[in-house]
Amino acid sequence: MSLDIGFHVHSEEAIDRHGLFDDQMSIVEFLRRVKRMEDLPYDVTVHGIDDFLRSAEKPLETCDYVYQILRDHVNFLLTQNPRVQFVVRDVEYWDEPVLRDGNDEIPLKRIFHGIEQEGSGWYYSNINVQS
Repeated sequence: MSLDIGFHVHSEEAIDRHGLFDDQMSIVEFLRRVKRMEDLPYDVTVHGIDDFLRSAEKPLETCDYVYQILRDHVNFLLTQNPRVQFVVRDVEYWDEPVLRDGNDEIPLKRIFHGIEQEGSGWYYSNINVQS
């Protein structure tokens, strides 16, 4: 798998093509490690961000919470230089990548401001989520 350093959101179909990293953790563990500035594996697959956002009482505020953790710890993340693969059940792309929550949409740009499509079911954002 040839991925740049940064954040990659992969649908399950993209995972079938690209595979998973050996090191894996939940979104809760990933956010905890970032917030506490604990070492991260260089290559890590993170599961559950879609369920985490969909199950929140206020998904958009939860997106903002995740964004703030990544933004506030950008220097730590830059020293770690990880390749983080977020696996989601399904991601749709119209004007921007979104996760469906019933009739509602959860925009991934709310977390990863510079996220761009790299391929079918594959989206990329650099570590500095503000850009």
